[in-house]
Formats: sequence, C-alpha cells, structure tokens
Amino acid sequence: MLEVQRRFADHLRNPQSRPAPEGIEERRLGVYRRLFFNNLRNLFAKNFPVIRKLHDDSAWDAIIRDFMTHHRPTTPLFTEIGREFVDYLENTRDASHDDPPWLAELAHWEFLETTVRLHAADIDAVEVESEAELLDHCPVLNPTLAIGQYQWPVHRIGPDYRPDTPEPSPVLLAAYRRRDDKVAFMKINALTAHLLSNLQSADHQPGRELLDSIAEDINQPAERGIESGAQLLTTLHHRQIILGSRES
Repeated sequence: MLEVQRRFADHLRNPQSRPAPEGIEERRLGVYRRLFFNNLRNLFAKNFPVIRKLHDDSAWDAIIRDFMTHHRPTTPLFTEIGREFVDYLENTRDASHDDPPWLAELAHWEFLETTVRLHAADIDAVEVESEAELLDHCPVLNPTLAIGQYQWPVHRIGPDYRPDTPEPSPVLLAAYRRRDDKVAFMKINALTAHLLSNLQSADHQPGRELLDSIAEDINQPAERGIESGAQLLTTLHHRQIILGSRES
C-alpha cells in the first residue's frame, strides 16, 4: 500500500516522467492531477502576488511544475508551504532557468509578509498603558513584528521596477500587523534594527536603560542617545511597531 501511495504521489508531481499505479482510471487520475496542480498554483499566486505578476501564465505554470517535480517539502503543515517555495528558489531551482538574481529574496519578503498576516497573536489583547511612558516604563513590542535583511530593494520590486544591481548597503525591512489587521512595513536602519532586536530579547527593560545600553554599544554620548532614541521610540509607537508601555 505504501508503495502504491508513493507512486501515486510521484505521478501527481511529475506525470510526464512518473507513471501512475496500475488499476486507477485515467479520468480520475486527470481530476487528481488538475486539482493538485491548480491548488498549488493558486495558493502560491495568493502568497506571492508580486512574483506572480512578474510572470505570464506559461512561465508561472512552469515554475509550479518545476517546484512539484524537484522539491521535496520537509513539513506537512499547509501554512508552511510558502516557506518551502522560498527554500526551493534558494536551494533547489536550477540556475539554467535564468531567473533574476533577486527572485529568492523577493519570495522571502513576500513570505515574511504572509507570516505576519497569519500570526496568531491578538494585538488588542496585549496589555499596555493608555499613555505610553516609553522612557521610564518598558516599551511593549508588537508581537507580530518580523525583520528581514536583503541585498535587493525587495519592497519596491514589481512589474515596473526590476533592479539590475543590488543596493550598496543592506536593506532592512520591518513587517508587522497593525491594530486594523492590515500588514504594514517600514524600512529601517541598522540602529533601529539593533533597538528592535534588543526589545525582542528584553521587553522588561525601561526605554531609558535600553537607549543607554545602545549608546554604549555604538560609543555615543548617553545624553545624545537618549534624545535621538526618544524620538525613535515615539515614531515606532506611532507606527504601531511599539504598542505602548508597561511598568517594569
């Protein structure tokens, strides 16, 4: 029975090269083949809308078929299939396809957005003070926050913009879900990424202490760090990357 199931699955992934098990009606096989292919085709089109727009129907179908034929997923979770597509583009897809050099990074960015959109956290259930005391109390980070680092400006790529050269410095992007349930993103610099990373690992630390620590890390005078850092905390709060604060 396991051998039959394996042959059946191999046939669905690659019907041109893998014969179906004997005894299955061709009409039924055709239905299974179409369902399997179309479900994956539509799912990836939804989760990777920019990449889909960059390819016509024939090219898109060829990518899906190549994924089905050559990539072996490592997880049975339906919500993780997008991660498998990223892994396929990064590690499995043959260079002979002549894809743009930023395609895998663009897929990672689109999957990051999907991860944020599907994050299980209930933002409204996060307990914060109505008046955010971001310096004297502990800033509370949005639990859906995810940060990606790229060589290419993936947040700008689309049918009307396909870059030829990578950016001179890393592109840092923060993706998160707002209180209105919409996904938003913010291009950030290395200092902001450092701040957010510290907040993720030490959410019990008052803002002032956090900024003092960062100023020490980058050899900046403490007073100057507090002044500029306070403005940054306010901006992040306004953007809902920081949801508020709570007492330590």
